[in-house]
Amino acid sequence: MTINCFELSDKPELKPCEYSYAIDTIQNKNARIWIDLQDIEPSELEGKLDDVQVHGLIRRFCLESRDHPGYYPLHPLALMVVPVQTEIQDTEKVEYLSLVFSHDFLISIRNSRMARFQTSISLEDTAELLPDDSIAGIISSLLMGLSLDFLRKASRMGDRILVLEEQMDRDPDSVKIEEISDKRSELLTLESIVQGQLPILEAVIISKRASIISDNTVEYLSWTAANLNAANRKLDWLEHRIEVIRSLIDMYAQDKTNRRLGRLTILSMIFMPITFLAGIWGMNFDFMPGLHFKFGYWMALTVMFLIVLGMFFYFRKRGWFN
Repeated sequence: MTINCFELSDKPELKPCEYSYAIDTIQNKNARIWIDLQDIEPSELEGKLDDVQVHGLIRRFCLESRDHPGYYPLHPLALMVVPVQTEIQDTEKVEYLSLVFSHDFLISIRNSRMARFQTSISLEDTAELLPDDSIAGIISSLLMGLSLDFLRKASRMGDRILVLEEQMDRDPDSVKIEEISDKRSELLTLESIVQGQLPILEAVIISKRASIISDNTVEYLSWTAANLNAANRKLDWLEHRIEVIRSLIDMYAQDKTNRRLGRLTILSMIFMPITFLAGIWGMNFDFMPGLHFKFGYWMALTVMFLIVLGMFFYFRKRGWFN
């Protein structure tokens, strides 16, 4: 478990502080505090909630709804749980960010692998990034950072899919169906996260509670919603492009199979006449024309060879081998 604590000044600016100071300040309501809890176990979380005197229904939601996206506008505290993506190689992994907040303090509960969340607001730039000196300002800035991250991820995914399309045009055999499936799984993960955040954000925007939204943060949240909607439209378009690439791969594979079957059919047609001749000359009759002819064997082979050669050039001239 890792704990980071910050005090929000009037500038506005975030300043690091000790956990004990943060707890005393929350209890005395002397300032606005942000406590960031990383990789915390349920038993440890219970102790931290006791420190800030979080009880009742909101406490139960904090312990039981950490992996259930939603917005719980209780009184005097509120809980927001939003899906986020980790910054690791396992791109299909979805984590959840929990925000417990009031007018005086904010507690974020998250996985330490949410690297983008950690760097959304650097301490040096908070005076420029925060819309005001409220807890709602911190939350709106964090959500803004997450929405910009999704725009970047959608853009990078668009570049990778464009490379796949160009590769498909140059060399269809080099594009594997497994690669397309991996891209689609990553895209669906991003879509589920964006579509999980949008309803929560819209619910916050229409809320009139001062601890959740203020006049200064409405603009930030509106921009965040616009970013998420843009990312959602981008992902929908990319999903369509992936389906097109997958259809092209299926069509190319089917065409290649048809060409192979066509060649096998032509070969069968070429050898059908000589098979017919071999069947006739293989009959066990005592009296057959040419049965005792001295050069009959070589004549039969010559006739078969000429038939095969003639049919081969005939089909090749008609373009059946193209």
